[in-house]
Amino acid sequence: MSEQKEKKIARCRYAHLHIKGDYSCIREGLRNPQATDEAQCEACEKFKSKYIEYPITVNKIETEPVNFDSWNCETGSLVAVRPCDEQYEGKTFLGFFLGDLPVCIWPSFNSETGVIHCNMLNNPAMFVPAIGKIIWGAGSWWSEIKSEDDLKQITDEDIENTWYVKLARQLAENNKDK
Repeated sequence: MSEQKEKKIARCRYAHLHIKGDYSCIREGLRNPQATDEAQCEACEKFKSKYIEYPITVNKIETEPVNFDSWNCETGSLVAVRPCDEQYEGKTFLGFFLGDLPVCIWPSFNSETGVIHCNMLNNPAMFVPAIGKIIWGAGSWWSEIKSEDDLKQITDEDIENTWYVKLARQLAENNKDK
């Protein structure tokens, strides 16, 4: 927003600007839009901003507990990790599964209750001692090591045989023909 505060109609979550420059109000529902203007919006008692307008009163902050457990494998398990980053030259490393850890935390504010709720987006994380880094599941090919047989390298063939790589290749091939 600019230094000058926007007009109430431009900030209202119920007021929708049309291409022609006029507004409609949808506080009664999307199926029943009503034509409105600045004067009507200024007088409306049901104004609700589409922005967080300060100052705010925060009554509570809720956070999700970090749950290290994963449906993939137990925290502390040995894993074979092949990072996607080119600097690792397709090598597979031995690692330790740390759990599904937050990679992104974002807050949302409920202006009616005064509660900020912090949500998390988790991703599998593995510590790889040989490179001294945490490698995320989204940036690697990895699997739990359950036996000696699982210590084999993750090969290009393993990657090519996963269902989502096959699907991506098929979609790319279909789009190439168009």
